[in-house]
Amino acid sequence: MKKIYLPLTVILFLFVCSSCCKKNQVEGTWELVSAKWIFSDTNILEFPNSEYDREVKVIGKTHVLFIRQDTTDKELYFSGGGTYTFEGNKYTEILDFTDWGSDLGTTSVYDCEFKDSMWIITGPVNEGENVPKWKLREEWRKIE
Repeated sequence: MKKIYLPLTVILFLFVCSSCCKKNQVEGTWELVSAKWIFSDTNILEFPNSEYDREVKVIGKTHVLFIRQDTTDKELYFSGGGTYTFEGNKYTEILDFTDWGSDLGTTSVYDCEFKDSMWIITGPVNEGENVPKWKLREEWRKIE
């Protein structure tokens, strides 16, 4: 009888650990490959603006951090972060800190999909009550 309990206990332990410790798809380090930010029909910005732009997003179990930098002079364009949730194909970002300050506490919900090592997010960006919403489409490549 003891011979049966030990293997069952080990199997149960491995199953519980694998399910509770499993990373979700967005956890990791991502590098922005391309993006389009649409502010109006005539005001559209694309990334990269130059071959020297680099943006990285680091996502842990509950928090996200992003930073954009010019790689030639190491000038910081912007940075921010906060908490996030990921359920189904919805990625929600809540900004707790930014170096520009005006978006603190805002929540943006994006549709997302995964293709190979790419993560594609689309949707409206919420920058607070006094700023009109704008749309984005970003393609991120997992680098870690």
